[in-house]
Amino acid sequence: MKDLLILKPLSRPLLWLTAALLVLAAIPHWWNMSPLVSASLPLLVAMRLLLWPAPEKPAPRPVMLALLLASLVLVLYQADLTEGRQFGVALLVVMAGMKVLEMKTRRDLYVSVFLGYFILITLFLFYQSPLLTFYVLLMSTGFTGLLVAANQTRDSLPWKLLLSKALVMVLASIPVMILLFVLFPRLDGPLWTLNLGSGSGVTGMSDNIRMGSISNLSQSTEVAFRVRFKGEIPPPPQRYWRGMVLWLTDGRNWEREESSPPSRGFAPLGQAVEYEITMEPSGQPWLFPLDHILGSPVTGLSLNQDGELSTIKPIHTRKTYPAFSAPGIRPRKLQVREWQLGLQLPEDITPRTRRLAAQLRGQGATDREVVQAALRFYNQEAFIYTLQPPLLKNNPVDEFLFSTRKGFCEHYATSFVVLMRLADIPSRVVIGYQGGERNPMGGHLVVRQSDAHAWAEVWLEDQGWVRVDPTAAVAPERIEHSITASDYATGAPVTFHLGDSPEFFARMAKNMKWLRDNLQLNWHYWVVGFNSSRQQTLLQKLGLDDLYGYRLGVAAALGAMILGAVTFLLGMRRRSHGKDRVHQAYLRFQRKLRKSGLEISPTTGPRDLLKIAVRRCPQQSADIQAIVGQYMALRYGKKPRKDMVSSFCKRVRKFRCS
Repeated sequence: MKDLLILKPLSRPLLWLTAALLVLAAIPHWWNMSPLVSASLPLLVAMRLLLWPAPEKPAPRPVMLALLLASLVLVLYQADLTEGRQFGVALLVVMAGMKVLEMKTRRDLYVSVFLGYFILITLFLFYQSPLLTFYVLLMSTGFTGLLVAANQTRDSLPWKLLLSKALVMVLASIPVMILLFVLFPRLDGPLWTLNLGSGSGVTGMSDNIRMGSISNLSQSTEVAFRVRFKGEIPPPPQRYWRGMVLWLTDGRNWEREESSPPSRGFAPLGQAVEYEITMEPSGQPWLFPLDHILGSPVTGLSLNQDGELSTIKPIHTRKTYPAFSAPGIRPRKLQVREWQLGLQLPEDITPRTRRLAAQLRGQGATDREVVQAALRFYNQEAFIYTLQPPLLKNNPVDEFLFSTRKGFCEHYATSFVVLMRLADIPSRVVIGYQGGERNPMGGHLVVRQSDAHAWAEVWLEDQGWVRVDPTAAVAPERIEHSITASDYATGAPVTFHLGDSPEFFARMAKNMKWLRDNLQLNWHYWVVGFNSSRQQTLLQKLGLDDLYGYRLGVAAALGAMILGAVTFLLGMRRRSHGKDRVHQAYLRFQRKLRKSGLEISPTTGPRDLLKIAVRRCPQQSADIQAIVGQYMALRYGKKPRKDMVSSFCKRVRKFRCS
C-alpha cells in the first residue's frame, strides 16, 4: 500500500503547492546570487506550470536535457567558484527548478520537499537573524504540511487538517530542539571553516586617514559595535574606543607603523573595568577596546605596544570578545623607535606653520604648558567643527590652520600633532570611536559609525603617553553627545543629540529601534554566539554545574529520548482521546443496563445489545436506539467530531432504565 502511494501520480494542487513553496524558500537567496541565477527557479517553475500543467505529463526529456545544460552553464558562468557557499547554493536552487520540471509521482514530491528543507538550511550560511529564523520555521511548517498531504490517499487538500497537523509536529519538535541546543557539547573552535569572502563585511574604519576620511564615515548611522559592561558604564568623557595608532605622514595621509612590537599587557592606573565587545562585520582585523586597554583573555588576539588590539583574520561575521581596560596605564620609558616616529615630519611644512609652532613653544616652559597653549589657540580662534569641510589642496595642514579653519576631528588631530612635533614634543594620531549611546532596553552601549573619531597623544616625561583631544577645545559637545548629522551642507556646523525628542511618535519610534537593537544583541549572544563559556554560564544559572564534557553529551541524548517519548505518548493519547471517551461512555451505558437486571456477556455486540435492551426497557427504546446508533457511528465511522462525542456522553449520562 505504501509503495503504491509513493508511485501514485501527483494531483494538480500538490504540484502547484510544491512549486510555490520551493520558490518561497529560495526568495531570501536572491540577495546572495546573481540576478540570472536567482530568476532561474521561478522561470523553470513558470515553464512547468504554463507549458506542462498536467501532473502526469512532465517536460519532455530533450527539453530537460537542454535546460539542464543551460542551467549548468549559467551556474558556472554567474556563480563565484572561489566562494563555496554561493556556488553550492546556486547549484542547489537551479536543481530544485529542474526537479519541478520532471515531477510526476509522489516520490518526486518527497525529493522536492527535502530539497526545500536543504535550501532553508543554507540560508543560515549567509544570515542568522531572528526574522530569518522565524521565516525558516514558517516555511518548514509549510513543507511539513506538504509531507502530510503526500501521505493522504485522496487528491484534495484539506487545508485545515494539513496546517493543524504540520503545526503540531513543528511545535512538538521545539522542546527537543531547545534541549539539544542547550545541552549539546560546544567546542572552543568550529568543526569547519567557511570562506566568507571579502565582500561580506560592511565597510568600517581603515588603518590610515587623510583629512576628510573620518567625516565621510561619520555620516553613516550603521552600528560599529556594541559593548556590555560587567559593572557601571563609564561616563561619556571616558568613552574613547582605541583603534589604530598613526605615526607616519607625508603631509596629506597618515599611516600606521607596521613594526610595533607585541605587548604582554599594560599595568593599570585606577580601577580596571571588564566588558565584552560585539563587533559588526567590518572586513578589517581591528578591534576597538576602551582606552586604555590592558589585555584580553581570548587566544588569537594580538596586542602591541601601541595599544592596538586586532584579530588574526578580518572580521566578516558578528563576533564577541571580552576585554579589560583602565582609566590609565603606568608610564614607561620612551623607546628610541617611538622618539623617532613621534617627531617625524613631512618636508613641505610652510614657514607660517613653523612660526606658529615656535610661538606655542615660547608660551610654555614645559611640554604640558605648550600643549595647553595649543588648545587655547584652537579654542580662541574662529575654528568651526563641521562634517563637510572645504576641500584642501597642496598643503592641508597650512590651509586648515590659516585659511579655511573648518574641519572635522581628523583635521584638528593631525594639525595638532604636526604642531607638537614642530615644538619637539613626540606625538601621534589615534583613530577609533568616541562616545556611544546607552540602549535603555538592554543596558549596553551602541557605538555607531557616526561616532568615529580621531585624537592625539603626546609624550610627557612624567606621565608617558597622554591623550589630548583638540576637538574638545573647539566643540566640547562632541565628547558628551553624539552627532545629529542632519546638516551636511558644506561648511555647516555640526549639531548634536542633546536629549530625547518631546514628540510621542518620535519617542515611540526610537524605543522600537532600541528594542530591535537589544533583540539583535541578545540573539547573537545567546543563539548565534552561544559558545562553551556561555553554555556553562547558563547551566550554572540553571543549577546544572556538574554537566560538562561527556556528561553533556549523555544528558543531551537521554533528554532528547525522554522528551521524544513523552511527545510520542502525548500524541498517541491525543489521537485516541476521542475514542476512549466514547468507549468509557459505552461501558457506563452497559453498567446501567446491568443494574436493571439485564445480563450482558463480553461477546455481546452493539446490535445484539440493542435487541435485548429494548425488550428489557421498552419505555426507553428510543433512547437506547439513539445511544447504540451514535456509538456505532462514532466507533466505526470516520474521525469523530468533538460535538458528536460530547452529545453521546451527555445522552449516556441522562439515560435511566426503570
